[in-house]
Amino acid sequence: MKTFSKSHFEILFLKKLLNSEGFLGKGTPKRASEMSGFLLGFRKGSVVFDLEKSLTMYFKALRLIKACRESSYSILFVGCPPLMELSLQKELHNSPHTFVSESSWVLGSLTNSAQSEVSPSLIVTFNLLCKFPSKECFKKEIPLISFVDETCDLSFIDYPIFVNLKSEGAAYMYQYLIKQSILNSNGEQTL
Repeated sequence: MKTFSKSHFEILFLKKLLNSEGFLGKGTPKRASEMSGFLLGFRKGSVVFDLEKSLTMYFKALRLIKACRESSYSILFVGCPPLMELSLQKELHNSPHTFVSESSWVLGSLTNSAQSEVSPSLIVTFNLLCKFPSKECFKKEIPLISFVDETCDLSFIDYPIFVNLKSEGAAYMYQYLIKQSILNSNGEQTL
């Protein structure tokens, strides 16, 4: 088995993001002051994300995912890139984790007492629609990793990962995060 140094691993993600323009947002953000640490500036009317900070946050999130996996904690994945939904459901089918499409998420699922059995240890969102209520995670004290762009509200997000959500690089990063959540102790996927 070939092992890669972390720097090679980081370069692979960086190349994917650069090749798919994962560093470009759509336009001028409404909440520029909230995102000041994650923005480099503007180019031809588009926001330019600071990929170094995004990747740093991504690797912190990856360590948290691995810790949850090693501790057998459950993770709730909400939303994904459109072309990944079926494969994601298959991958997570026999794992302790759950997937809900962003459009199927019901407000209050975490905080309603009638549905209190929904209590993951960690939530990971891919916020294409920016509708996931991060305040629910805050109230239930559940850490939140969220792939976001310049249109999303950062309030209550513990690990915001700024990328162009429609880029191939963002989809690759999200898929890798999910694969890390379902590896067993031998480094193999559980099926």
